[in-house]
Amino acid sequence: MAKKMPRIQLIRRISLGIFLVAVTVLTILHQKVQNMPSIDALDPFGGIETLFKYLAGGEFIKKIVPANIVLLVGIILLGVVLSRFFCGWICAFGALQGVFGWLGKKIFKRRFVVPPKVDRVLRWAKYPILIAIVYFTWKTGTLVIRPYDPLAAYGHLSAGLSAVWAEFAVGFVILVLTLVLSMFYERVFCKYVCPLGAVTAILSRIPLFRIKRETTTCISCARCDKACSMNIDVSHADTISSPECIACMECVSVCPTKKNSLVTTLAGKTVGVGKIAALGLAIYLGTMGVGALLGKLDFVGPTLSQKATSGTLAIGDIKGSSTWAEIATAFGIDLERLYREAGVDASKVPPETKLKDTGALIGKTFEADTARFAVSKITGIPYAGENAAPASPAATPSGAAPSGAEPTSAAPSSSAAAAPASPTPAAAPAAVSPVPAPTSTPVNAAPSSAPAASRTQLTVPPDFALEGTMTVKDIAAALKTSEAAVIKKLQLPADFPTDKPLRDLKDQYGYTMTVLKERFAK
Repeated sequence: MAKKMPRIQLIRRISLGIFLVAVTVLTILHQKVQNMPSIDALDPFGGIETLFKYLAGGEFIKKIVPANIVLLVGIILLGVVLSRFFCGWICAFGALQGVFGWLGKKIFKRRFVVPPKVDRVLRWAKYPILIAIVYFTWKTGTLVIRPYDPLAAYGHLSAGLSAVWAEFAVGFVILVLTLVLSMFYERVFCKYVCPLGAVTAILSRIPLFRIKRETTTCISCARCDKACSMNIDVSHADTISSPECIACMECVSVCPTKKNSLVTTLAGKTVGVGKIAALGLAIYLGTMGVGALLGKLDFVGPTLSQKATSGTLAIGDIKGSSTWAEIATAFGIDLERLYREAGVDASKVPPETKLKDTGALIGKTFEADTARFAVSKITGIPYAGENAAPASPAATPSGAAPSGAEPTSAAPSSSAAAAPASPTPAAAPAAVSPVPAPTSTPVNAAPSSAPAASRTQLTVPPDFALEGTMTVKDIAAALKTSEAAVIKKLQLPADFPTDKPLRDLKDQYGYTMTVLKERFAK
């Protein structure tokens, strides 16, 4: 007969299950419904990634929203008061590992343990990972971890494996490895890799919450050691001060002495496990409640139309979840012309289609950056590519259509399409003034409307397919032309590396393969 699970552990599993189901459902809805939070908005680690930029100027890294900061505040408060309580009671990815760990126990009837010497070394890995992520995110101003994030890969599974593989290939591999390894070794990602785990482990050095062992009543049965998913040596410590403790309190629950041999303490005073659990959930949910009252618990961010009204709209604000109609309305441009400039057949793509769903309707790969470059070309507002530094707001002067735009019934009123033209200091990022069309085409901007022959004499055979795996040398050799001619045709800088695959340099030079293919086809 199966032994009855202690009530506190049943409550913990219910808590983890609720958060896991909530994250899973919301990420599925994000793929299907407009204005639903993405996995980036639901990940508290996003608050750490954007923290420096937010403190410096009140701005967020792309894909990060105010709710990330609120969730981060909740985790910091939890870390100070209850160490790694978030990991043991709330973390959706920890819950997912727990599910596979449970499956592993059912299948293999045992728990595997990493050799102690190897384990001690691996436990330190998450700290340099944290430092590297924060440093490179700060330097680049982008979510550098995103392609490698297993949680981000998990959050996009509902979009289909092909979509996940295209954007999160490494993250998906890490996700699969993590879940498979979790069947053998409990919480393997939490122990060795998780950067958020590193943050909470650092916060756990504040000794408010501790589990203490009463040596006079302990019978050294080691059941606490076996119950610990983080493999802490509980039975030989007077106080559990390990930064690996996730406050799951499994060790306290399985202690057989009934003499308080293991007790939870707060600020040195014994506090029951139920009160600890209630306090932890209250801190986290309470922080979210305060954030909501202050208007900061925003998991979606302002819409394009709202940004246009406030005068903070920029081309980079266009997302994969933006619809064609929404873009046309916010920027005050003709919808049919937007389709044409983006190379999309309007008869196949309804106006309410999200950009990320466009590829499936037109039968080929489509990137949101293609639509951004199309908007840039129509309005004359410079845009340097998805991974370039954020540009100034793209609002247009009151009562006027954007430069180069055609009149349209889809255009909003002047108050909705743009902020009032009022003088602001030159340094203010929200300055709203018309941006003149560039006199020359920037390297990363959309291709100009000048005939291709005026830019290059290179003729491309209609059956030639440009691929991201190709280098400039490969293309030149295949077309029996010079490398300079290929670079000129692709509108890349003269010193562009000729021996590296095009796909490996798109972030550095701010282009997409879709844009390069369009340039090459002209």
